[in-house]
Amino acid sequence: MARELVLLSDIPLTPQILADVGNAVLPDGTGISYRNGEITQFIDAENRPVATVFDSVPVHVATEAEAVLKDAPPAFALWTEITVPFAPSPASTALPTALAEAVGGTIREKK
Repeated sequence: MARELVLLSDIPLTPQILADVGNAVLPDGTGISYRNGEITQFIDAENRPVATVFDSVPVHVATEAEAVLKDAPPAFALWTEITVPFAPSPASTALPTALAEAVGGTIREKK
């Protein structure tokens, strides 16, 4: 079973940000996009899954996040779902963190 994370930010993850961060964290890995970029799956050099990142969606009522997230911040504009394997590799932790840093966001785990 995958762990479900959410990246909360005011800046969307663009294809360029995904590529740049993916190359920095997984220099020998690959990012594969599906559905015109709506879903990007990152795999390591051994073809093991690292993380799956879904398109950012706007948040209209930030307080609704409290029902779904542990420690939801008070305000943010975008919600980006990220799943990582249940037994994550170091890259599965590093990639979401690096993506959040790239857009000035924060990572929260779903309840």
